Amino acid sequence: MQKRSTIQLIFGVVLLLVAPLLAAESYYRWQDSQGVQHYTDERPPEGTAAEQLTIDSGNGFYRVTRVIDGDTVVLENGNRVRLIGLNTPEVAHRNQPADPGGDVASDYLQELIEGKLVRLEYGAERYDKYRRVLAHIFTKEGKNINAMILAEGFAHAVVKLPNVRLIDQYFSAESEARESGRGIWLLPQFKIYPIEAAKNFRNSFRRLRGVVKRTEEKRSAWMFYFKGGVKALLRKEHLAPFVRSGRAPQQLVGKLITIRGWVHQSKGAPLIRLYHPRMIETIESGR
Repeated sequence: MQKRSTIQLIFGVVLLLVAPLLAAESYYRWQDSQGVQHYTDERPPEGTAAEQLTIDSGNGFYRVTRVIDGDTVVLENGNRVRLIGLNTPEVAHRNQPADPGGDVASDYLQELIEGKLVRLEYGAERYDKYRRVLAHIFTKEGKNINAMILAEGFAHAVVKLPNVRLIDQYFSAESEARESGRGIWLLPQFKIYPIEAAKNFRNSFRRLRGVVKRTEEKRSAWMFYFKGGVKALLRKEHLAPFVRSGRAPQQLVGKLITIRGWVHQSKGAPLIRLYHPRMIETIESGR
């Protein structure tokens, strides 16, 4: 009997010690009278309908245990998460040195969220080919981490279909950093090059400017032809948004445009694949 009482006493003391910690791990989702959604660790105002969220529940908060690089983290449940809508320079890996800006981006994200709770909003496509979870990440106060990284100039915006729900916000954040000359936007790789310079680039992200000499409709795609044998390919399955935004292939002939994307080599010639109208940054009169 005495042994049982001792165990009960010890258990009670443990509960008293951990109770504040458990309380701090309780979060609530609720909506105010203005329709604004809140995520707080305090109970909402009396009479407000609220949903209590559980850590690692699938619709609540997750703890970040490790930052791999500027756009990939590991959660306490073991899942790797790739941030949607951005790309940061690489850190050192597989005997390859870090790209300029890679360590800075990684350090920024580490300071921001490593060891802390975050909320995830998943993309329309939940996983990438490496089985990483694809998500927009928010602090428990509701700040969008993806947008913060872009606004600070640690990354460039990326279009990865079909995960484009917040793409306008991300390109606006990038534009803010670019116009202010922050971070990677001071590096040579991210300046605008003449389109014919594409022959010097391989499997790297670039921004290129040139006049569309002509376009050609093929069975499943449109092809754009530029100076120096450079081509851009737009598949017809992605055409509709280009038409709606005034970027239909026929409309761009003779125009000086700035495009962005990864430069690949196809049959010995540089090729850029276009997926979204945001990949055509500017349109000017040709010259």
